[in-house]
Amino acid sequence: MTIVICAITFLILFLIYGFKYKDPKPIFGVYSVPGKWYYLKYAVFAAIYYYRKYSKRAAGPDGSAGQGVKAIADPVDMDRAQTLSDHAKAFDAVFFISATENDGKGVYVISGCERRPMGMCNGLFYIGLPGKGLLCSKKIPDTVLFGAQIGEFGAEGIKMAPVEPMKKWTVSYKGQMWYQNEPNKNVDVDFEGEWTAISKHFDFDTDLYPATVIRSIAREKWSRDYFERLKTAHQSHYEQFGVLKCKFKIDTEIFEYTLPSFRDHSFGQKRDWSLMHRYAFHHIFLKNGISVSVGVISQPSTASFFEAGEVALPNGKVLPIKWVDLKLYQHGEGGQAPRDYAFRFQAGDEVFTVQVLVEYESVHYVSDDWEARMVERFCKFMVNGIPGRGVSEFHYRHKEGRPETVAKNDPEWFRKMSHRI
Repeated sequence: MTIVICAITFLILFLIYGFKYKDPKPIFGVYSVPGKWYYLKYAVFAAIYYYRKYSKRAAGPDGSAGQGVKAIADPVDMDRAQTLSDHAKAFDAVFFISATENDGKGVYVISGCERRPMGMCNGLFYIGLPGKGLLCSKKIPDTVLFGAQIGEFGAEGIKMAPVEPMKKWTVSYKGQMWYQNEPNKNVDVDFEGEWTAISKHFDFDTDLYPATVIRSIAREKWSRDYFERLKTAHQSHYEQFGVLKCKFKIDTEIFEYTLPSFRDHSFGQKRDWSLMHRYAFHHIFLKNGISVSVGVISQPSTASFFEAGEVALPNGKVLPIKWVDLKLYQHGEGGQAPRDYAFRFQAGDEVFTVQVLVEYESVHYVSDDWEARMVERFCKFMVNGIPGRGVSEFHYRHKEGRPETVAKNDPEWFRKMSHRI
């Protein structure tokens, strides 16, 4: 009898709580905050997550990877160009970021390619050099390139190719680039680089700190439609740290560097940039040999606040990031990314305090109708008192669309674009 009375009392209190307390509204109508059922949802999804993770299931025919389940089990099959799906927004993307300090100034190299259907890709190439400033590949701020070959990353002079899975890639660029500080000055660039891994790859499907994934899902409003979106919007993504040995020529000048480096590879049935609200990622190479990839992502249809990343130690050990206190709504929500700021995160038992100071900044747009505006920032970092260099990328949903004409070599157009950065 006592048990029945306790159960009825609990049920009454449960119903009162459910009807009386309302979920708080999302910040700026975008960023969900923990609601009244947050801890219950956390427990439920934690059970689902750990079951998926430790039952060692492979991704099903419906693409049900993520949340602890690998999309592709064999790293050899992961680390190559993927067969594009039949979807119009099918994609397969690689990105390389390299940076170091030379005589108190930053040296930077970025190369990226997002393969799309019909031989199109979104490609870009940047070089930042002391005494010269930032060089941008010919079409930037546009990134739409044509003539990509099946199974290759790159077009119109940009090329990245795997040599040995998860161990070695080549990175090259041959073509014209222009100086950000002199938009009408074009130079011929011939770049050759070899990228070699120094850490194991970090798979977002299985290697993220579990609590970061569980927190992000528990914050959101659940429904059948929500979980369907979670499944269909899934993208596979992995990252790895390495070293880029490169030699390149700018007109007649020859340069040679060995740079600490980062690369990632993302692929899936589709990448719909219109779903993404914002993100901020930081790729940091410290003088003590520690490398960091840390960021926060806001894709309201699946997770309006998602913490992600890892720290690679000099001994090769890779630690997932446990939490990040960078709040997007406090950093550039109005469209202008901050240039001097700080945040904290934890990996392992250590809390890292990151100070960021931007040296160069460039904007480029992704997709054929410019759905995404990327603010690429080449930065000086200080992490727990240790100096370093790297790159910060702030993404914004671009609602204005592609302009009818893109005239980078028109000084008036360039001044207008620079004013909007």
